[in-house]
Amino acid sequence: MRFTLLLLLAARFAVAEFRSMTLGFEGMGCASCIESLPARMRRMRGVESAEVNAAKGVLTIKLAAGNKIRLEQVRDAIEQDGTKVRTAAVEIEGAISKDKDQYFIRPEGLAVTYELRGQGLKEGPAVVFAETPQLRPAQGAISFEVRELRAR
Repeated sequence: MRFTLLLLLAARFAVAEFRSMTLGFEGMGCASCIESLPARMRRMRGVESAEVNAAKGVLTIKLAAGNKIRLEQVRDAIEQDGTKVRTAAVEIEGAISKDKDQYFIRPEGLAVTYELRGQGLKEGPAVVFAETPQLRPAQGAISFEVRELRAR
């Protein structure tokens, strides 16, 4: 019984997933592209809602629990018509791990790991609010600058 409980708790803390994404973009030229963007995002499995503020050039996406959405997937879907995604602010819930002096978070079920940078990072379950201005790094994975960290 005690072993089963420990396994369930460990599984809960191993899960990491994006809960929301706010992406800044530019170069979306036509009104129909802007109008169709939320519908295109909602067709992705795991997207609960998507809203565009065309005046600010911002797309906000809320994601369902258990989603398998990657930031790169959303970036590529936006850029398919020539639009450029410039920034991303995300909320990630999951377990932070550490290798040497670097912290990471890996969304459950995905073969991608994201690097975390910032003050106050520590291993364990957390909700991370972070930003990245570099959505296509020259080498390595996308890294996030942590704005806020909440223990779970």
